[in-house]
Amino acid sequence: MVLPVIAARLDGNFSGFRNNEATSGRAWHFINASTEDIEMIFDRTVLYRRISSVLCFTLFAVVVSENLAMAQDELVGARNWWSPTIEGTREHGKLSELVNKRKVYVTTSFTDSRTIPEPSPIRSGDVQRTVLDAFSLHKELQIVPVPSQADFAVVVRTTATTESGDRPPNFSFALDSSTAVDVEVLVVVPGSKRSDGTIRSRVVWESSSSNAQIEAGSAARFTVNGFLWEFSKLKDTVKDKAK
Repeated sequence: MVLPVIAARLDGNFSGFRNNEATSGRAWHFINASTEDIEMIFDRTVLYRRISSVLCFTLFAVVVSENLAMAQDELVGARNWWSPTIEGTREHGKLSELVNKRKVYVTTSFTDSRTIPEPSPIRSGDVQRTVLDAFSLHKELQIVPVPSQADFAVVVRTTATTESGDRPPNFSFALDSSTAVDVEVLVVVPGSKRSDGTIRSRVVWESSSSNAQIEAGSAARFTVNGFLWEFSKLKDTVKDKAK
C-alpha cells in the first residue's frame, strides 16, 4: 500500500516519505517532488472528486425522478379500481370479501365549494389526520403507501357547500349556519377486468350523508368508524367459528 505524500517545505521543494511494504519490516524511502508536481496532484484529486460527486448526484436524481413518475402514474391514473368515479360503472360485493384481507390503501379528499365571503376554516389535512387516527387503533390492519400493495382501499370524500334551503342545523359551532358538509366513504376491492385491461371497482361497503351537521374531519372519522366496527365484528365472527 502506498501512503499519501507527506509534504514539508524545504529549500523551495516539497519533500516527503512513502511506505514500501514490498520489503520486509517497514522500510521508508525518501522522495522529492517539486511544488508544481504537488499542486498538479492535488488539482487532479480535487477535480476527480468533484466529477464523481456530480455523477453520483445526477444518477441519484434520475432514479428518484423515475420512481416519482411511476408513483404518480399509479396514484392518479384514470379508471383505477381504488378510485371509483361517480359516473363510472361499479360492481357491488359483500363485506365478507374482506375476511382474509389486511393491507389497506387509504385516500382522503376535501372539496370546499362554499360561496360565503369568510367561511370557517376546514383543511383537507384535518380529514386525513382524523381518518388515519381511526385506522391506527386497529392493529389487524396495515396501511400501505401505494394501491399496488393493498388488498383493498378505503376512499373518503368530503365536501363543504353553501346551502340556502331548509335543512337541519349544524351541531358544530365551528361551522357557519349555511355550510353543509357532505361525506362519502367507499370500501373497494379489485373487480373484474375491462376490455382495455383496467380493473373495475368492486364496492363491498359504503356510507354517505349529504348533511353531516358536523365538521368534515369529524364526519369522516365517524363514518370510517362505522366501517371499522363492522370489519372488526366480521373478524371476531370468523375467529369464533374457528374455535
